[in-house]
Amino acid sequence: MFTPERMHQINVLVFESELDEVTKAIVRLGILHLIQLDENEPWAENLRNYDAGSLQGRIESLRDRVSKLIETLDIKELPMKSVSDRYFNVSQADYDKIESEVSEIESTVEELIAEKRRLNAKLDRLEGVLSEVAPLAGVGLVDVLKNPYSFINVYYGQIESDNYDFLVDELADMAAVVLKLSSQDKRKTRVLVIGLKKDRLKLKKILREAAFEEIEISEDVIEETSGANEQLDERIAELKEQIADIDAKIREIAAENAPILIDYYRTLMVAHLLIKVKRYLKRTKKTYVFSGWIPAKKRRMVEREILRAAHGRAIIEVISPEEIAGVKEGKVKVPVLLRHPSFFRPFEMLISSYGLPDYTFIDPTIFVAVSFLVMFGMMFGDIGHGAVLALLGWYIGFKADKLSEPVRLMGRLVLYSGAASIVFGTLFGSVFGLEDLIPHIWLKPMNNIMYFFKVAVYIGITMISLGIVFNIINAIRARDIKTGLFDHAGVITAVVYWGGIGAVSLFLSNKPVPVELIVYAILIPLIIIFLKEPILAIISGKRPFFKEGIGTYVMEEAIEIMEIVMGYLANTISFIRVAAFSLAHVGLFMAVFSLVDMVKGARGGLLYSALILILGNVGIIALEGLVVTIQAIRLEYYEFFSKFFLGGGVAYKPIGLGESPDREK
Repeated sequence: MFTPERMHQINVLVFESELDEVTKAIVRLGILHLIQLDENEPWAENLRNYDAGSLQGRIESLRDRVSKLIETLDIKELPMKSVSDRYFNVSQADYDKIESEVSEIESTVEELIAEKRRLNAKLDRLEGVLSEVAPLAGVGLVDVLKNPYSFINVYYGQIESDNYDFLVDELADMAAVVLKLSSQDKRKTRVLVIGLKKDRLKLKKILREAAFEEIEISEDVIEETSGANEQLDERIAELKEQIADIDAKIREIAAENAPILIDYYRTLMVAHLLIKVKRYLKRTKKTYVFSGWIPAKKRRMVEREILRAAHGRAIIEVISPEEIAGVKEGKVKVPVLLRHPSFFRPFEMLISSYGLPDYTFIDPTIFVAVSFLVMFGMMFGDIGHGAVLALLGWYIGFKADKLSEPVRLMGRLVLYSGAASIVFGTLFGSVFGLEDLIPHIWLKPMNNIMYFFKVAVYIGITMISLGIVFNIINAIRARDIKTGLFDHAGVITAVVYWGGIGAVSLFLSNKPVPVELIVYAILIPLIIIFLKEPILAIISGKRPFFKEGIGTYVMEEAIEIMEIVMGYLANTISFIRVAAFSLAHVGLFMAVFSLVDMVKGARGGLLYSALILILGNVGIIALEGLVVTIQAIRLEYYEFFSKFFLGGGVAYKPIGLGESPDREK
């Protein structure tokens, strides 16, 4: 729990005749984190890779096509944790059948999608015309020609009656409307044509072909032209109905083909994983060899399943990381799996955002969970606000549908943070900023400012000290004595830090600071840090060597000591922000209540007071909740992690259908 899950490397050799069954077993297990053998073993560089031929490209292409269809048809794909044996036994004829049926569905769907896209574009253009015409409904369209800012053009004139149908047909696919007006000459039909200015060249061409004769618009056509809105509305309603019909057809296709598409997707997903596993194999004359990492507790199960699949015809070697030369030399990375109870999953996300710890290093997840919630609760301590956050986090983390796993984890983090706020709100006696509603259990921050600052600093000292201890433990586990002793968070620096904390505490308490404390806990350790290079050279039996000269060395070490002293001082003082933001939380409420007092005596003051209280609380929850979260994460990353967390770990990503949330597909 305090270190990543223990791993073992597994090396397997199988005969070619057993390869397919062993590959299927690996995919079913979903436990093996495969590695390229030739990256760690020079002797494997000359071995051939598995050749999947054109099958790999065909499978991936089909899988992408089916996946796109599932997305286009909005089919809810079922989770694929386990599948039946038939998915592992697919022939070339099966792929031909899948391709044929997928092509047929694609053809139908693409035609409908293309038609829907065309209708939507036409609808958008007509709605644009309507938005221009609608304001002129009461006065007609006479002024449109005089308006230089209009997006439409209006053409009023007459055509041969026989050409009317031609004109309507030609403009059917454009964002244009033809309004038929009364005419005394039966051989001629008066028309009003409205279209977008950007289509003016096409419009003029069609009008010329229809032998359009323009007539000057006069005031007496106002009543007749007012019908343009109705005609546009009719055409828009007609288009929406056509689009709705297409949507209904797409839903019908989805309902009819959902089972078969999901079945095909699973078939192709399994085939893709089988090929993916085989890409890690190296081939000899009659055998294949592969290597990977597995959790130590899964060792027996993996061995048993591989031997069963190979009918006992396999050689399996399992090695602990400590026995691998490449791991000792730092050339080979052991994959990292952080495994904790479900409660800690959101905090694993915070760790991963910064970086994964190295396999041999401390896993700080539990410590981050405790410290983050304590700091958040202190900075945002309010029962009412905590309850709001907790309810919101509970809904996002456990009740809301269609949310991704990272979003759900964020919801759970909000829930836990809200619970921490409730706890500290109870300790502070604060409910929606009301400090006198319930008695406090611990203290009122505004009434105990200096004490509260001390508590914040003590939290900082604890976290920084913990980071130093973790760094020393990491150095011991890595057998890096130099880092453990002389690092910026090593043993000697720790003595200086703790000695300085002791000296400052005594001084602030008006007690004498022992000379021995200053000499032995501060001065001598600083001198050792200053002389670390000569000391290390003597210990290793080498002659002290100053590459850039003694003067340069003295300057560099003096600057380094100054950086250590000032850095730790800044790190410790930085935790004062925990108390500062708690006081700011109370201060914001004081501002809100002051505004309420200013308006409550005015006319309608009760309503204004209620609005100010509601909006004030919403603003404080949203703004300060975000700021407090950022500050808590910042203290974790920059003041705590900086002491021991180097990152650089490789995530454990097994290939297959197993239960691991980090498995690779």
